[in-house]
Amino acid sequence: MKHIFKTIFAFSLVLLMSCEESLTDLTLDKDDVIAANDSEVLTSAQGYLAIIQDVDLNETPSFLWAQYYTWGIGVSIGNNERYVSEPDDFNGVWRRMYTNALADLKYLSNSESAAYRGVSKILMAYGFQALVDHFGDVPYSQALNGEIADGSITNPEFDDAATIYEGLIISLDAALDDFDDAVLIGQDGDIGADDLIFAGDLGQWRKFANSLKLRILMRTSEVDPKGTEIVDLIATGTFLEDGDLAELAWPGITGNENPMYATQMSGVGDFYFPSSATTDVLESMNDPRLALLYAPATSGPEIGNIRAICQGCVDRDVPFTAAASDYSGSSAYANGPAVSTIFMSPWEVWFLRAEADARYNTADDAATALATGIQLNFDALGAGDATTYINTEVDYASAADLDERLDIIAIQAWISMNGTQEDEGWSVMRRMDRPASRLFTQGIMQTPPLSVLAAGAHPAAWLYPAEELSFNSSNAPSQRKLTDKLFWDN
Repeated sequence: MKHIFKTIFAFSLVLLMSCEESLTDLTLDKDDVIAANDSEVLTSAQGYLAIIQDVDLNETPSFLWAQYYTWGIGVSIGNNERYVSEPDDFNGVWRRMYTNALADLKYLSNSESAAYRGVSKILMAYGFQALVDHFGDVPYSQALNGEIADGSITNPEFDDAATIYEGLIISLDAALDDFDDAVLIGQDGDIGADDLIFAGDLGQWRKFANSLKLRILMRTSEVDPKGTEIVDLIATGTFLEDGDLAELAWPGITGNENPMYATQMSGVGDFYFPSSATTDVLESMNDPRLALLYAPATSGPEIGNIRAICQGCVDRDVPFTAAASDYSGSSAYANGPAVSTIFMSPWEVWFLRAEADARYNTADDAATALATGIQLNFDALGAGDATTYINTEVDYASAADLDERLDIIAIQAWISMNGTQEDEGWSVMRRMDRPASRLFTQGIMQTPPLSVLAAGAHPAAWLYPAEELSFNSSNAPSQRKLTDKLFWDN
């Protein structure tokens, strides 16, 4: 894929940053083809990833399927609510990930700068993990090789999902090696303001790489434990901690807003209600985050309070005559023009570290790691000191065995992904709902009344996109069912 300066510049101008220069000020010959420089491509790639993260991953269907939200009043597009999906639903995310974000990052992976190469490998690992965690087997080893120099592969083979995971670990290790090289040859200052996530701080990128590596290794704990690798990683790596966020901040001005918010405001709006699947858990634990994740009703019998509705009940109760204002909506923390796109948070990392110690006896202390993750999420929400909540409501010390400890960690991880990392919350539900404890599918989750799936059944993966099945039919797998589990999910 050729990278044309004018295309990248226009994208950055419109979607990512404020710029005083007008396109009319450019003096480029329209017949000239000028390759974009690394800084422009990095900005473009990160912008695309942020849009994919918040619009394609965090919003529908994930924050519905994680049961943080349910459909509200006045809409008739509740297919995701009823677990109705079509292959066409996923054309956009597939196209944007491969032809925009990953193509830009592939370009950067050939940079003369070791710093840019390292960052590109981390973000490519992030993007490919997202694809695997939703689709399973996807093009990987032959993907992004459409150029003549790369073999002109326009119909890439699909790689085994577990094998891709192994490749992602190798890529992350290679990224860390690139950073070592960058320091040795004086390229560690090559990246600056063009990096919308860490502003060129390679120390932060190292933390992100190790944190992402931990997420990938922990993902397979129920089917292919990686205890030795995880123990070593915890002992030697640096990770996202207090104050560290892998995020892309949005100024919140027109044309430069959080993508989920902008998409909703340009369409039918934020019409979602809190799902009682989530609020019931928060209320049962006297969790102060309830009133910070959701906004109170502004009219009706529960005015001033958080009022939720059961998953899918607006679809069931037709006609639904209550006013939308009789129910709660999302809070400013969860949805707003200046809400950052979070790729990975320190609280997610601490929950992974708590689980890692519970399973594999790492250098961490599980109870301390769990408490740290909870407090960091409280801090992000402005919920105050979590000590009493941790001691009385979470009460990790009272867990009788490993499965009870894992359940406590899983519930806190799921709660804490609400508002900013909804897609990761759906992954937590799928992974931690395990044979030894179906705490989500046979406990917390509600079956939508009009679900097209069997009672108690919930989606476990996304369908393959119609475009890929058509254009790459010689290599694409047969279409799956929504309930077909991915390789790390049992």
